[in-house]
Amino acid sequence: MFRPPQLPYRLLPVIAALAAAFVLGCGADPSEQPQRAPTTEVSAIRKVDNGPIRTIDHYVHHVSTVDANYGKHVKLFVREKVRRDLRVDGDIEDDDDVERSGDDDVERSGGRKGRLPVVLMIAGSTTPAVAVYDVPVKGYSWMTYLADAGYDVFAMELTGYASSPRPAMDDPCNASLAQQEALLKPPLTHTCLPSYPFKMAIQSEWDEMDTVVDYLRKTRGVERVSLVGWSRGGPRIGGYTARHGEKVEKLILYSPAAYDPFRTSDEPPRNPGTGRLIPEPGVLMQVQSIAGFHANWDSNWLPSIPKECEPAFEPDIRDDQRGYSIIGSSSLASDPIGSTWGKPGFGVWRAPNQNTLWGWNATDAGRTTAPTLIIRGLRDVGAPEAPQRLLFADLKAAQKVFVRVACAGHQLLFERQHMILLRASKEWLRDGRFAGRDRGSCFVNVNGNVDCDT
Repeated sequence: MFRPPQLPYRLLPVIAALAAAFVLGCGADPSEQPQRAPTTEVSAIRKVDNGPIRTIDHYVHHVSTVDANYGKHVKLFVREKVRRDLRVDGDIEDDDDVERSGDDDVERSGGRKGRLPVVLMIAGSTTPAVAVYDVPVKGYSWMTYLADAGYDVFAMELTGYASSPRPAMDDPCNASLAQQEALLKPPLTHTCLPSYPFKMAIQSEWDEMDTVVDYLRKTRGVERVSLVGWSRGGPRIGGYTARHGEKVEKLILYSPAAYDPFRTSDEPPRNPGTGRLIPEPGVLMQVQSIAGFHANWDSNWLPSIPKECEPAFEPDIRDDQRGYSIIGSSSLASDPIGSTWGKPGFGVWRAPNQNTLWGWNATDAGRTTAPTLIIRGLRDVGAPEAPQRLLFADLKAAQKVFVRVACAGHQLLFERQHMILLRASKEWLRDGRFAGRDRGSCFVNVNGNVDCDT
């Protein structure tokens, strides 16, 4: 059983609970299990609590368009957080997922009628969504913050992450040769050729998002869903919005990556016999360690953290003396197989490698009319500012604001300035404004003071 290295004692119960939850939810790859009829169910790992914020873990059924398990009925893991006092009695029973019909308005506490606005959060390239958006440290769960503000908040795990299917990812040979050599001995004794030599496709991710968005629209009785995406989540939610803009209320692009206005809009070729997209040759999966995650994080702060930015992060989030971070430990807990790979007591977690992006260009941005907030840390080296500025200029949204935050990097959500991000998201989702503005660029200094262009 995986044990996070040298964890502070006070955090051991948190990590143990996370590990137990994900082990129950993951197990074998769901894509390889006998399939049930395509219904929707609440996971057996649902967290039962009596607090003001309810946490409900769902599996949403989907017919996969991932090449490695194409056509199979799979279950996509989705976590929900919502204020208990805004739930209708009987909305969620103790043992069953009771879907709302969406036919009638519902009366909530205080006699207020109406449906809660819905937010769906999508993670970036290497880290699972729940580990990113539901950090189990007070004040750092973005999901809890928005739920407390009156939103029905969801985070979904795409194929390849956490408790969603991981087709062909149980084979360590499907990682790159460099990662096999550096991180995967054991279980490997020598490097090996892949059993599935293709990348994951972004089109299949848009298909999965569409299944979950339609489920939320139906069961929560809303026409549109707001989307939040971090880093590589930018092309995920941006590309989705370009294709399904009628289903999207607002966008929050937290340090979006990989925008190229000149990228082709042509999708990959299809098999003329089956109509399926032909998968792109390459490495299926990447693996990450806590040390690697920290090294990527530290690249924002080289050569050292400026004095005015100290401390950049809190010990409960990251403790360098122990080689520990709550995000890394949560990511490990989400992967009961990967966490057993590598040197004993360390482990890795697995994520897919996306194929070469298509779309996410000036054409896609020109189709995007949903109010859009782009927010980034000033020290972010993971997603450069120049392409983000091009994206901002190309967006056709009437409401769009670009925000830079001092003393923050690509991992702003886990850093000292994280409350700027959380407060900005609440204001944007509520009003389509940042600091009272619905257009333009703003800068937030180390003291939280905002300066916007005129």
